[in-house]
Amino acid sequence: MTATYEADQERVPVALRVAAGYTRQSKKKSDKSEASPQTQDEATKRKARDRGCKFIGHYRDIGISGYDPSAKRKSFERLLNDCRDRKIDEIIVFNVTRFSRREPKDAIPVVLELFSLGVTITSVSEGSFSPDNTMELIMLIMRLEASHQDSKNKSETISGTKRVAKQLGGWTGGALPYGMESYPKPETLVRDGKEVTITIRLLRPVPRRPDGEDQASVVLRMVDRIFEFKDKPWGGKKNAHPASVGAIVAWLNVNGVLTQNGGAWRSPTAKRVLTDPRLAGFAADPVYYKAPDGTQSRTISGYRILRDPDTGEPIPIGEALIPPSRWFELQEWLSGRELGSVSSTRSEYLLTAMGVLKCECGHPLTGSPRIYKCSRAAGVVVPGQHVGGVTINQKELDEYVARCVMAVLMTAEDDPETLEILKEATRRLAKIQERPETRSERNALVGERAEVNASIHRLYDDRQSGVFEGPIGRARFLQEKELLEGRLEMIERRMTEVGGLERPALPIEEWTYTEDPDGDPIGEGSWWAKAKVPDRRTLVGLFVDEVRVSKAAGRGGSNRACKVEDRVSIHMARPQREGAEFTDVA
Repeated sequence: MTATYEADQERVPVALRVAAGYTRQSKKKSDKSEASPQTQDEATKRKARDRGCKFIGHYRDIGISGYDPSAKRKSFERLLNDCRDRKIDEIIVFNVTRFSRREPKDAIPVVLELFSLGVTITSVSEGSFSPDNTMELIMLIMRLEASHQDSKNKSETISGTKRVAKQLGGWTGGALPYGMESYPKPETLVRDGKEVTITIRLLRPVPRRPDGEDQASVVLRMVDRIFEFKDKPWGGKKNAHPASVGAIVAWLNVNGVLTQNGGAWRSPTAKRVLTDPRLAGFAADPVYYKAPDGTQSRTISGYRILRDPDTGEPIPIGEALIPPSRWFELQEWLSGRELGSVSSTRSEYLLTAMGVLKCECGHPLTGSPRIYKCSRAAGVVVPGQHVGGVTINQKELDEYVARCVMAVLMTAEDDPETLEILKEATRRLAKIQERPETRSERNALVGERAEVNASIHRLYDDRQSGVFEGPIGRARFLQEKELLEGRLEMIERRMTEVGGLERPALPIEEWTYTEDPDGDPIGEGSWWAKAKVPDRRTLVGLFVDEVRVSKAAGRGGSNRACKVEDRVSIHMARPQREGAEFTDVA
């Protein structure tokens, strides 16, 4: 494109320089503040016009740091490539900090390349830096150094402030937990012999409204609803249980309750709200899902409770909306460990509510009057699996399973293999009787220990790959190693304090007691005969991992070709893989 002007009565064509604006903002802003993207765009376009350039548009990186060397600035890379292709003569930025806040050693090679291409860098507020002026290059380098140092100082100040705030139980920002609000509180510290007062922010439940429509009241109603229904019998699908997260979401949406963002509730959103430790007054950091390539996403997978490095206790962050003991019990339910557990009563049938009763094809068996039957859809034909349905007499199967359990109890002193089953049953009984808050804390500590151990392994892998070369690198390696090992030591100490499961004595004599004349352990007058379904289910759950039923060889009737004992295989309790849930501490 060309422009013309009058010179000696002749019209002389002049080529306009091509300019592009580069806009960067670490956090998205839509206001008219000085550094907002809209303000930057308007200023760079106006500067191009003032300099007599042809302006071809803006290259924008919004929500991306100019300080973080790992940040990917896709538009900036596209801008550089267009400069290399000789499409752009001048880059216009609002100020040099938009161009880069990185160390000069990282930014200067880019500047030198642009200068070698004949590209001028213009700042709206600081002037132009052209490739043919050495003094302007020196000035630009000085501005880049000042920009980097300013960002570094801010980063260190923010990190230090957040670190102190966390130590004092302060909330350090981010999205407010649903149902909570922040408020300022002055704290006085002694630094270098002088008292210094800083203001931290704590959390507290939002004010309650008479109509009960405030967020804090909504959370409490969600929790109360779970506790109202979680221990009541339920014979339907597990994910439709009135105390399940899915049912809570349906209840919220039917009643027109909106989320923090004003939208409809979804199960991940509701579970994220209910599992947030800050509702119980605990400081916590979010844990994010990781992509297959190892990069961290922005989707929260859970939370990690922050603990005092000396005591290992959760750091208080303000007023609790839910009492800690009730919150820990809630986590047990939400984690699924109580869904279908041996202590629950969600079915009138003994074996269907426990997740142990399976058909030979792998499908669970469901309960119907007098029979258990395979849940595979009728008419479905799968190569290698049974044709038609599979059913088995309910009473006979229940009695067969009960007799197998009683056989274990009555041979406890004679069979080494039976002793292993008893040991696992004892562990399971201890878990049932253990306080939910203790069990939850131990599980959290085991998970955190695994996380720290993995971080230590990654640290050594980085060292082996050369990441920590040189004296500064070695010092940094030792510093991180010391921090991680100190954290691991604290976790191990806390796990010792929490302790392992207190092993209860199995009430074998009570379970095997009978008044039956023939000594039948499940006959008339026995514990089994008097026990209700939930108690029977507890006993079976302690000793049985799976009951597998095969299809009968022939039809039923008085002369059945295949009896229960010929069709059923029972897998007795075996210890779980160590660390699957938690490791006992002796």
